[in-house]
Amino acid sequence: MRVSILGAGRWGSTLAWLQNQEGRAVILWNRRDEILEEWQKKRKNKYLSLPKEVEITDNLGKALTSEVIYIAIKAQRFDDFCSEIKKAKPKGKLFLLAMKGLEEETGKRLSEIFNEIIGGDNRVGMLAGPGHPQELARKIPTAMTVAMDKPEDLAKAVEYSQTKLVKIFPSHDLIGVEIGAALKNVMGLAAGVLTALKTPSFKSYLLARGPVEVGGLIKALGGNPQTAFGLAHLGDYGATVFSGFSYNHQAGELWVKKHELSDNAEGIPTLKAVKLLMDRHRVAMPICSLLYQIFYENLEPAEIVKELMKRQQESDLA
Repeated sequence: MRVSILGAGRWGSTLAWLQNQEGRAVILWNRRDEILEEWQKKRKNKYLSLPKEVEITDNLGKALTSEVIYIAIKAQRFDDFCSEIKKAKPKGKLFLLAMKGLEEETGKRLSEIFNEIIGGDNRVGMLAGPGHPQELARKIPTAMTVAMDKPEDLAKAVEYSQTKLVKIFPSHDLIGVEIGAALKNVMGLAAGVLTALKTPSFKSYLLARGPVEVGGLIKALGGNPQTAFGLAHLGDYGATVFSGFSYNHQAGELWVKKHELSDNAEGIPTLKAVKLLMDRHRVAMPICSLLYQIFYENLEPAEIVKELMKRQQESDLA
């Protein structure tokens, strides 16, 4: 069984490490840059080491020869990367998106972009949920979800994704998992803002109301709103809303303290995509709306608590 991971950042390299732990032949691909050169030279980063059995390469064609291929890169400009993949003419491959986000200019889901550009007999799904390299490298287990449209593909995705440290729960709701995972990063931004404002107990609002408004968007797009309460969204809050390891949590804090943006926080461009979708589908998303105003319209961060507290009475789970 051979598997490839495209992207040698902290999550992609962790996936390579997990797959190697299962005794599989692993190819870790990255474009030729300082990240790849560091891996080829030292075969380790600050979280983990990769044995020589893991092949580290910048040869995309070779990486695309595996039957199952994970993609773990930044979400923005995913269309350009799909065009690169298409040139290699992959056939009959199962791709799993191990990345979160929406295209900021269009609001498109990543699987939509994949199918539009690559398509053919290649299939695409998603691996999502809480997974921090800092903890997995210390052998702390986690649970995640894998989503695919077809049952036979889902079975194979689960077989490859479940490891001794990662318990997999399958899902047939690819729309819900993609939206839930992307907006988990947005809720991480909100949590960072609340941490910086010294109102951490108000994160209970995110915990209870976040999945409700995300579920509304999932439903509008044709998915199951209950997926927002699963591992891809609510299940990942522990690794984002309450964790200092999260890039998005850190970005929310940084914005309040210094009004600086982080290049590593996918939630920031995702906010633009969410704004497009909530307006297009007329979905009320008060947390996301206020965050958009904070990051893009100069609303004072402290207003998020005031405005949410002023909202008219709503039922607890509606």
